[in-house]
Amino acid sequence: MKWKLMAQTVALFNALFGTKELPIDGESQQLNLSAEQRQKIVDALGEKHADAAINGINSEIKNMAQENLNIKAIKDEIDAMVKLSALTAEELANVAKDDDGNPDTVALIKAIADKQETMAAQIQKLIADPEGDKPEAIISGTNKKIMHSATHLFGTTNAYDAFEGRNWNRRAAGQVSAATDFTNQPTIQKLNDDLDLYFRQNPEELKSLHRDNFGLPSFWPKRTKVDDKVADATIATAEISQARKLPWLPKNRQTIKPEEGQIFPIQIDIEYVGFYLQKIEASWLNMMNKEGSQPYKNSFVRFLVSEIDKKARQEDRIATIKGVYVETPEDATVPGKFINRQNGLLYLAQQARDVTKKYRAFDLGMPTASNIVDYVDSFIKALPYDVRTQQGLVYYLSDAWLKAYKRRSETLFGTNTDYTGYPTHPKDYNNIKFEVLIDQEGTDFMFITFDDNIEILENIPAEKSLYHFEYLKRMIYIWADYKLGVRFIHIGNPVVEGDPLEFSVQTLWSNTAPVFPSDFYVPVNDDATGKVKVVYKNMYVQKDWATTITEFTNATPGSVIKLKGDTGLVAATTVADGAKISLTGDVAFNLKTGGTLTLFVNPDGTVKELSRTSAPESIVVADVNFDTAVIDANLGVVFRYTGAATKAITGIVNGVEGKTIKIFGTDAVSVDVTLSDTGNINVASSATLLDATDYVQLTLVDGVWVETGRLIA
Repeated sequence: MKWKLMAQTVALFNALFGTKELPIDGESQQLNLSAEQRQKIVDALGEKHADAAINGINSEIKNMAQENLNIKAIKDEIDAMVKLSALTAEELANVAKDDDGNPDTVALIKAIADKQETMAAQIQKLIADPEGDKPEAIISGTNKKIMHSATHLFGTTNAYDAFEGRNWNRRAAGQVSAATDFTNQPTIQKLNDDLDLYFRQNPEELKSLHRDNFGLPSFWPKRTKVDDKVADATIATAEISQARKLPWLPKNRQTIKPEEGQIFPIQIDIEYVGFYLQKIEASWLNMMNKEGSQPYKNSFVRFLVSEIDKKARQEDRIATIKGVYVETPEDATVPGKFINRQNGLLYLAQQARDVTKKYRAFDLGMPTASNIVDYVDSFIKALPYDVRTQQGLVYYLSDAWLKAYKRRSETLFGTNTDYTGYPTHPKDYNNIKFEVLIDQEGTDFMFITFDDNIEILENIPAEKSLYHFEYLKRMIYIWADYKLGVRFIHIGNPVVEGDPLEFSVQTLWSNTAPVFPSDFYVPVNDDATGKVKVVYKNMYVQKDWATTITEFTNATPGSVIKLKGDTGLVAATTVADGAKISLTGDVAFNLKTGGTLTLFVNPDGTVKELSRTSAPESIVVADVNFDTAVIDANLGVVFRYTGAATKAITGIVNGVEGKTIKIFGTDAVSVDVTLSDTGNINVASSATLLDATDYVQLTLVDGVWVETGRLIA
């Protein structure tokens, strides 16, 4: 079709489409444009002008005689395209002209297309080539090459890889050898800016870093933008139906219980002198030059962030599982322990089971290596039937107990030649998944819940790696603040023991084993009131404790609590006998002895003494009884003879270099123990141990047990 009007617009469309004729629908007598063709018009003219041009051509198709071509609009659109194309004045002057001396539309479009093609080629070349010069290869002691440009390490365009103001990058490139002066204020500011810039430019990489080091189950949901607390309500409904009868007897009984989760503010405080940052810088350079490493697209900033982050993320994982929150006094002079920065999953389970009674546990006794398979099976069968048949259940246990389950099941079911790995689910229950929590190790506590019932709480996840550097009096300070928490979305609703709904109105089920090991204690801080708030049953006083204790608050009636003293207290401080604390013989307990006071919590919240010790706990190694001629040094350090006949020691097996043992005789009549130079034993002279107080002391030196002492009456 030959066009009389809108010739420029038609020519533009054909140039954009690479066609000679516009696509027209014969029935509708309208342009028949594909989505790609329409987008090309929009890209060239803009949405508004594109619609106007398309509508104008559609009108031209219907009425060829109508002359309503808007020449100015097209010229404006062409002018806009010229600006976007960045054509120079010289290039515009070379474009062919029409009869009126203006640039020919078709020629102008071709010039724009040529310019775009040239620019695209230049961009690709810039991407391929390092900035500023030809890449150089710096070889530092190995055949691993580190590429850089005249201005940037690795030849990148990243600001934090630039040489200017960043001596660490220049050292990596071999331009300088001197260590960076990290007491210089501009240097510290540069580090601070680079960390912030890297953090913002690489959020996905930092998220990946957090995920890799967090070490928590990946299927746990995460809730962000939590500032303090969150709560979800659940409804428990008792039985409702009954047989038909005359009187109106409603029996609907429902309870709504909100389950609250709390997030805890966490801070990182780091203090450096320049010397230590120089050591980190040297460590980074060693990593850069290591054979087989992949330093590309890396930098000192990334290394610094990742090294600091590693420890913080490990502590995140541990505290999320086994943390117990202890409030730090505002006037604290000693930094708090990371394990006491937040309440972890195990603590929440322990409180719900033993304190608030939000769920009932199954009394299954204690697991053993021989009963573990039956133990797990009994645990699952104790669940209500409609629960244990559901999908999405997870059985949480320690790595040691999963290994024990594997070994015992191999013995019981004849699969001891199966080396395919650890079982992923209990036998006969494919709907229940085994999940090991690393920080559950050392406890016999096991629990079951749904895979979406444990939720990680964060405010702004990226805050965890937003570190700030500050400088004051030749010291460097690094700090970061973030928030983290964990919760069970639903635990359960308390019911009367024996209620038909027992174990049914809960979504957390566990055994009755202790949640924490017996040696797990939390600190208590002196607020000068004489009252100790019980957040966990085992506690110890901090070294600055100086107030007489007269009351324990927040204790659960019927529970047993322990308070451990400290020999490092400045002065003798006591737990006093009184109205709230009943001590044996009304005798105060001296905390400075380092002993432990064990108390029982009465129904009214007061406490009474059960026992006390007068010294710190010590590890007692039991004596080893023997009646053989060869002693196994791995069994202990004190060996006492219990045989019925005289015995000559002929050798000592095992033990580690430098270990010292003592061999004692016996009081049995006419029964002696003799030692002489034999085998791997070297004594100063032959020794005969006549009674139970006689001994010879031996130390392992270069594989020989050499006498280092003796006492023979």
